[in-house]
Formats: sequence, C-alpha cells, structure tokens
Amino acid sequence: MTPPSPKPKAKVKARQKPEFLKPESEAPVAAGGTGLRVGGTQAQTLSPAQKRFNKLLDSIDMFKAQIAEAQRLVDTYRVLYSDTLTPLQAQNNAAMRRMALLLDERLARKGLSAAHKKSLIDILCGLCELLAVSGDEEMAALHDKHSPQSLREIKEAESARIRNMMKTALGDRLDVDLEDESLDPMARLEAFLSAAKAHQADEEEQAQRRHAAKASKKPPTAAQRKAGQQQEDAKLVLRQVYRQLASALHPDREKDPAEHQRKTALRSQANAAHAQQDLVTLLHLQQRIEQLEPGAISDMPEARIAAMTTLLKQQATELEDELLGRQEQLRQAFHLDFFEKPTEASLQRHLALEVEALEEMQWQMEEDLQIVQNYAGLKRWLKFQKQLARQVSFY
Repeated sequence: MTPPSPKPKAKVKARQKPEFLKPESEAPVAAGGTGLRVGGTQAQTLSPAQKRFNKLLDSIDMFKAQIAEAQRLVDTYRVLYSDTLTPLQAQNNAAMRRMALLLDERLARKGLSAAHKKSLIDILCGLCELLAVSGDEEMAALHDKHSPQSLREIKEAESARIRNMMKTALGDRLDVDLEDESLDPMARLEAFLSAAKAHQADEEEQAQRRHAAKASKKPPTAAQRKAGQQQEDAKLVLRQVYRQLASALHPDREKDPAEHQRKTALRSQANAAHAQQDLVTLLHLQQRIEQLEPGAISDMPEARIAAMTTLLKQQATELEDELLGRQEQLRQAFHLDFFEKPTEASLQRHLALEVEALEEMQWQMEEDLQIVQNYAGLKRWLKFQKQLARQVSFY
C-alpha cells in the first residue's frame, strides 16, 4: 500500500456492476405431492399416522430439491469463480512479481540505511513466499537469497510444530505418517484434524457400546419394545416392496431388446434405492410399472403406513444431514462465513466482493510500483509500510 494521498476514490465508485451479477434466479420449488400422498386431492379426514406420512413425504421432497439446488450452485459457481477470479489473481501475481524484482534490484544499490534494508527485505521475502506457493521457482530462489531462513527450513519448522502438536494430542493413536515429507504443513494439519475426529468418533462409539451393554442387562421398556418392533416392521416393508419390484423387473424374462434394456435400467434404480433404504423411489417405481395403483396407500392398514413412516423418517434425517454437509462444503469452497446460508444471492455478493478486492489490490500495487521507482519515493513508501504493519499485514 502507499501513503494516503493520490488514490482517486471515484474510481471504485464508478466501477460498473460485474457482468456475472445477473438477477437472482428463483430456487426450484420442491415438487408438492409426490403422487404417494395419502388422500390425494380428496377431502377426507386423515388419521395422525397418515398425516405424519404426508408430512414426511413433503420433507423428503424439500430436502431433495435443496440438495439438487446446492449441487447446481457448486457446479455453476465453481466455474464462475474460476473464470472470474483466476485472471485477476494472475494480474496480481504479475504485479507482485514486478515489485519483488524491483525491490531486489534496489537492494543491490547503495543509499539505503540498515533499517530501510531490513524493512525492504521483509516485504520482498513476503512477496516471494506468496508467489512461491503457486510454484514460482524463481521467486522461491529470490526468497532464499535474502531470507535468513530458506523456504524449505520454514516448511520443516512448521511441519515439526504440527508434528509435535499431533503427538501431544494423540500420541501413538494417530494413524498418520508424521515423517511423510510429501505432505505439506496444511495437509498434515488436515490429517491431524481428520484423525482427531476419527478418534473422537471411536471414543463415542465405545461409550455407546458400553451404554448399550449396560442397558442390555435391564429388561426393555414398553417404548423400547415398540421402537424395536417398528424397526422390524419397517425392514419387512422395505424388503417386500423391493422383492415385488425385483420380480417384476427381472430382465432375463424379456425377449424384446428394448423392454430388456428398460427393465435392466429400472432394476438398477431399484437396487440402488434398496441399498440406500430409499422407500420413496421404490414406491415411485412401483407406480411407474403399475404395481401400485393411485390411492392404494390410502387404503393400507395403519400398521403398514406406520412402518413406512419409520422408513421415511430415517430417509428424511439422512437427507437433512446430507443437505447440511453440502451447505458446509459450499461455505468452505467459496469462503463464506459460517453463519451465511449458501444461496445464489450470497455467492454473487461474495464473488463481487472478491472481484472488488482483487481489483483494489491491483490498482494499489500498480501505484506502489510507480512510487518506488526513485529512492525518495521508496523511503517514504517503506516508512508508510512500517506504520501500516502495526495495523494489518498487507504484503
């Protein structure tokens, strides 16, 4: 950055709205009524079990739509962020490279005090380290030329620090090769966090087993017996629906090639749905091959609806967990704050801020390059950088 003087504030204000900021598109609406709802469009009084069944169908529809929207955002904005930010970052890197080379050239000349040289070397090494991360070997060599500690030594020291932290935290229980030099410090830190999470999960599982073993010595309560029976009924319903589909969709019974291909594809869907305990997809497949008549679920016994409701509740919980995981991946991938909900609007807003920040940095770096062309400007610039370093690390 430069001393606070010549920056034309109107430059930022006059900046045109980036082309990628299009009006926010509406999120896809979850398909209301999956065709499996009890009662359909008929005005009939539903039992509590039937109402729960319908409510869970709506929840599953909603979670599936939101998961699909999250995937669309990932696919769209991964490309958009890369196409928009990569050229700007390349321009910034080129400007930083020119600055590093210019500062190196200034260091080779006389006229700077020891304090000026120290400040200049600190800034130069910081620039070189940033550029070396992206694979610029010339900048890595320039860093090592001026720094009392080479990049390799810095990396080894950081690795040793993380290694000691890992050993202190988990010791022999850490299933990570701490001596693997192919892992950079961040990769080792991620491995440590992953191992710590796995260790915590293992301890929680052992605690649950101890609790279950302790509870098994006591006779089950009425509520536990009911829950256990519901689980057995749910498994039975899932198995029955799947077997009915598997029998009807057996492709080897078809001589017609087109029908053989169709049944093979449908049976593949049924196998995948059964593996995921996806009752909704299995029931839809039954409707598709006319194995389940419209409105048939309304006429099913309460016990069977309750068993299917157990499966739907489990599926809704899994879908909700998947949605939360995808949203967290979106936040991490696009550097959103932990409290921000990943939406079209928030991603557009964040991308606009990143574009503005990179353009601001580019403008500032170009101005710095002009200022340090002579010794008077260089000395003023170094003095301002020293003042700035007390507030925020820019370079």
